[in-house]
Formats: sequence, structure tokens, C-alpha cells
Amino acid sequence: MDQYQTRNDVPEKYRWNLGLIYQDQAAWDAGFSKLENITKQVEGFKGKLAQSTQSLQQAFEVQTELELLIEKLYTFAHHLSDQDTRDATNLGQVDRIASKATEIGARLSWMDPELLETPTDQLKIFQNDPLLKNYSRRIENLIRSKPHQRSAEVEEILSLVSEPLSSASKAFSLLENADMPMPTVKDGAGKDVLVNHATYITCLESDDRVLRKNAFEAYLGSFSQYKNTFAATLDGNVKNHVFYSRARNFKSAIESSLFNDTIPLSVYNGLIDTVHQHLPLLHRLMRLRKKILGVQDLNLYDLFVPMVKPADIDIPYEQATKMVLDGVKPLGETYVNALQKSFSERWIDVYYTTGKRSGAYSGGMYQSKPYILLNHKDNLGSAFTLAHELGHSLHSYFSNANQPHSKSSYPIFLAEVASTTNEMLLHFHLYDQAKTKEMKLYLLDHLFNQFRGTLYRQVQFAEFERDIHAMVEQGEPLTCQTLGAHYAKLNAHYYGKDVVQSEAISYEWARIPHFYYNFYVYKYSTSFAAAQYFARKIYDGDTTITEKYLQFLKSGSSRDPLDTLIEAGVDLRDSKPIEAAFKVFEQALDEFEKIIA
Repeated sequence: MDQYQTRNDVPEKYRWNLGLIYQDQAAWDAGFSKLENITKQVEGFKGKLAQSTQSLQQAFEVQTELELLIEKLYTFAHHLSDQDTRDATNLGQVDRIASKATEIGARLSWMDPELLETPTDQLKIFQNDPLLKNYSRRIENLIRSKPHQRSAEVEEILSLVSEPLSSASKAFSLLENADMPMPTVKDGAGKDVLVNHATYITCLESDDRVLRKNAFEAYLGSFSQYKNTFAATLDGNVKNHVFYSRARNFKSAIESSLFNDTIPLSVYNGLIDTVHQHLPLLHRLMRLRKKILGVQDLNLYDLFVPMVKPADIDIPYEQATKMVLDGVKPLGETYVNALQKSFSERWIDVYYTTGKRSGAYSGGMYQSKPYILLNHKDNLGSAFTLAHELGHSLHSYFSNANQPHSKSSYPIFLAEVASTTNEMLLHFHLYDQAKTKEMKLYLLDHLFNQFRGTLYRQVQFAEFERDIHAMVEQGEPLTCQTLGAHYAKLNAHYYGKDVVQSEAISYEWARIPHFYYNFYVYKYSTSFAAAQYFARKIYDGDTTITEKYLQFLKSGSSRDPLDTLIEAGVDLRDSKPIEAAFKVFEQALDEFEKIIA
């Protein structure tokens, strides 16, 4: 079973247990009522923060108490709303805590400016004081951010406008997930098939080429009907990023986005340049796909269907959990035992029901279980998704257990390393266990899709995102015409002459939620490259690298992201890790062609 009608139809063991956060609405309301009192306690330190180490420590501790409560309230409301995005009551609860958090942020926006008025030498003394060791990274980042901080008055205004300036992203999410009608198309037998966010990729993976074509054109066609609205929301979101970058004295929105992770712009641009150099490998894969599928013209709706399908690819959820547990065994008993808790303690919301948020994510907070939202299908792709999200959740589990709250929240730049390492460990395990050449070919094809989707597609997105921000910074308008034309041009460049382009692809940009996350997608690609290194070494039994990797999972944000990876053995300031990943891709292509020969 991989789909239910309502949540009440889903057995309890397949639903996450949010009761571990709050038992009911009354408990949530009681927590909400505490916010005002704790906020006033923090406000009582105004003008006194830098008077002494003790004063600063007390202020930080009360602020941490406040942050933990806000996290708890928001996590519960957010996860509850994601169970059914149509429920106005749950959505209202999310808005309530989001608005209150914005208000509190504005009221406490004086804290960083007040500290920044402190001489740098004194801030460095605070940074190195044992009483403030839990907050040393915060003070370090304050010192680094001095050139980009504004006066207390301006900081308060920037905090106040954060909620209204996020309305474009919110409008996109509601239009895409709740309000936009989904099309019904005909398959090759003339039967009606509903194409929605949960079934779209499944349709593209179908052997039925008529269904693939109809689903591709109708689904993207649905976005084209709202192309002006989606262009307006994306334009508003990009202008939001540009506004903040200029308000904080950055040269560009992209440099502003890279600042918190201390990532050089050369890493971002170098990634795109390295991928461009390896586009011939993607073009080789497209020619191979065209040959294997036996089509005269390879279309964009032909890119997801497996080139080789094994005799049995039906993988129920329980089987998927066992596969993942077996795959991560090289990480050791401590890791495996922690992962088993995700099932016994009900961290995971497994199946799709009407109104549930699409996709998959790992959520939670410092004081909760690292919850996972899935929309599981009984196939290999969902098994890899489970491994991926468990990688995130175990990263959170170990970071939260080994770091104080202020250093526990690892950046996205590091998060995708853990998730992709889990996926690769599962791949190696399944490949070695494969009994037939068909299964080996299928797993290689799945790996091809990971490379296409991560080292190519995500970099294509990253290039598009870089370009549209530059367009706005140069005063060029973002319209559905300009967005569509540029997206289609990039798509044709990446996939090459062996793939027939389609007018429908000009609207794909409208369905990509990651374009609202502020230069997020490139991190998938850099992380993917790092994960290739870790997974291969770990699976081959390199105990030194395994131990370094487990320490990496415990690091949180205790160091700069690049330094954290360098400590574990990977330096992404160099193109070599990316090039090494492409070598893995090339070897997999060689192996696939050798087997079919």
C-alpha cells in the first residue's frame, strides 16, 4: 500500500507522532502565552549587554530559551499544517506564530547593533571567555558581519519588513500547493489519469509514452496558465534578495547569500564552469538513453523512465526500511541504532493523503525528534528518498546531541553531504547484492539519474538563479517571456542536440520551489561531490574516514562549513572533488555500456 485517502485511514505506525512536541491545542496555546514574558526578560538587558561577561551570558541564555520556545511552537504548527495544506485553522496557527516571531525579532533587533558598538578587541575577549564558549561562534560571526550591520533603527525596520517581503514566496506556495487545479490526462489505453505534484514524476517514469507526453505537457501547461502570476512571485522574491543585499552593503545578492557560510564566489562560479566542461558526459548519456529506449526522437518527457526495468521493482515500505538499515551498516552500530529509533519512535509521516504537502523533507528542532515528511511510493526511488531524508535526520540527531543550541544548526551546505552519503551507501549495497545484470543496469541507471539531477540539473538551476538575480540588479524586468526564454536556452545547452526541446519546458521554472530559497540549489551539487568521497571510503571499510565522517555529523555549525569538510578530508575550494565525481559518472557509463554489449 502506498496511498491512502485520509489520514485516519493511515495506520498509526506510519504517522509521525507530533504529540511528542505538544499533546493538544491547549498545550500549544499555553506555550504561546509564555512568549511575551520571556521577550520582556530579554528586553531588560537593553543597554547592559556588554557591561560584563556575566551580563552577556545571562542575556544569551534567556534569548536561547525564547528561541527554543519559538522553534517548538513553529515546528508543531508547521508540521500540523503540512499534514493537510487545505486546513485553514492549521495555516492560521502557522501565521500566528510566524507573525509573533517577526514581532519579537523586531523588538530584539537592537541586540546585535548594541554588541557591534562594542570595540572589536572587547568582542574578541568575550569570544574567548570560557563562560561564553557556547556562544563563541555567534560572537565570531558578529565581528565578521560588522561591515554589513546597520544602526539599531535600520535593523528594526529590516526586521519589520521581513514578513511582508516574504509574501511572494508564500503566495507561490499557496498557489502551487493549494489553489492551482491539477489536470487529468489520457494514458495510452484511453484511461483518465490525474496528474498532481505527487504523481507527476511517477507518470514520467511510466512505460506508457503517451501518458508521459500528456502528463508532461498538461502539468507544465497548468503552470503556463498562471505564468504571469508565477513570474510576479518570482520577480518579487528576487527583488527581496536584491533589496536585502543592498541594504547590508553587499556587492550582489549572490555574495550576500554566500556570506553566512563563508563560501567564496569562486566556489559557486567554479562549480558552473566545471559542469560546463563535463557536459559531453551528459550528452553521451542522452545518446545512450535514446538508443536503449529505441525512440527516433528523444524528448524531455523521456528522461525519467528507467532505461532498464528489473523483473520486480515493487518495494513496500517495510522492505525499503530494511534496505536502508543494511546499507548504512558500514557506519557502525551507534549510527544504525540511532536510525532504528526513527521507526520505533515514529519520526516519519510516510504516505500521501489528499491535501498533504508534496515532496519530502527532514524537519523538527533542537528539542524534538528530527521528523521526516514523505509521500512514499512502493518503488526504488522512494527507498532512496527514505535514505536521503534519514541522512538529514541523523545529522540533526548527532549534532543536537553533541552541540549546544547555538552551534547545533548546521548549514544547508553541509546538510546535503549527510543525505547523499546515505544514498550512495544504499547504492553500493544494492549493487553488490544484485543477482542479475538487469538489476545492476537498473541501479546504474538510477545512479545516472542522480548525476543528471544533482550535478547537472541543480547546477542548471543555480546558473538560472544567478542570471535572473543579475538581470534584476541590472534593471532588467523578469517577465514570463524573459524567464521562459532564458530557461529554455539553458535547458537546450545542458541537454544538447540529441534531446528535442519543447515549448512546455519554457514554463518549468514556475514549478521550482528552490528558486525561492536564495541560492540554495548549488549546495546539492557540491555536497554530492563530497558524498562520493565519503561513501566510497566508508563502504570500502576505511575506518579512519568513517570516524572522521561521524565526527563531521556531530560538528553542527561549530566551524565554517568549508573548514568542517576540510577537517573530514574534502576541500571544495578546489575543482578536484567535482572532477572526481564526474570520473565516477564516466566509469558508470563505461560499465553500463560494457554490460549491454
